[in-house]
Parts: sequence; structure tokens; C-alpha cells
Amino acid sequence: MATQDARGCEVAADEAAEEVNSYRFNLLHCLAEGLPDLHDPRYDVLKSAPPGGCSAGRYGDYFCLRCERPGVNLLDAVAPVCAEVRGASGVLMTDLGVEGLWEWTADGPDGHGATIVAQLLLMAAERGSLIGYGVEDLVRFLRTAAG
Repeated sequence: MATQDARGCEVAADEAAEEVNSYRFNLLHCLAEGLPDLHDPRYDVLKSAPPGGCSAGRYGDYFCLRCERPGVNLLDAVAPVCAEVRGASGVLMTDLGVEGLWEWTADGPDGHGATIVAQLLLMAAERGSLIGYGVEDLVRFLRTAAG
């Protein structure tokens, strides 16, 4: 069965499912106890050599990465950047700059709702680790609770 892509071109269903788009997003290192200073030395390596497709910048008075990365959806674009940052600096980026996480819009896997979901997952990873949960604990919880 064929569908149409964003340009109106007909593509096979399996190709449409794997279409790669470009996503723009900000990543911040917002800890449960607050935002570290813009000049925190943990950011030095990220300022001098940010991940591909990203540039080091400011989000208000705080350090952020402004990124444009490819992905099948927003989560697939954000996750590799977080992994690269963690590998290079040990920093777990936990925030996409969403204020009003309680506001909801079901606008699909590429919209504002996806940004909210991504930020909640990153926050869960950071805060879960503070109380002893590992990634596998969180994955198991999601699989059990959500099916």
C-alpha cells in the first residue's frame, strides 16, 4: 500500500515509516536541584567541540545546545545527541526548554507534544537515577505500565 510523503510524492508504506526528517531543538542541563551556571566547567568540552549539528549557546542565563539533527521522529533525533554529550562530558542533558509541561497537544510525533514527551523522559532519567533507578528500571516500568 502506498502513501504520500510531506511533499505529496507517493512512497511505499515501509519507506514512509522510515522517512528521515530534520529537527531543531534546544538541550539544557537542568538538574533536579536547579540549573548549573553558564560557566560550569563541565560544559567546556561541549563549548569547544559540540556534537555535530549542534552549537553551544545560551538559554537565558544558562548553557544550552542548539541542535538540528535528522531522525525518523523527534525522539530519534534527540537521543543520539544526549548520548554523545554524555559520552564526551558525562553530562546528561535533561531539558528541551519546555515551560508548561502540563499543557498538552496531541499534534503527532513531530510536534510540541513530542517535545513535552521527550523532556519528561529526560527528566525521568535524571531524577530516577537520583533515587536509585537505572535505565532498565524505567524501561521495565514503561513496558509494564503502558504495555
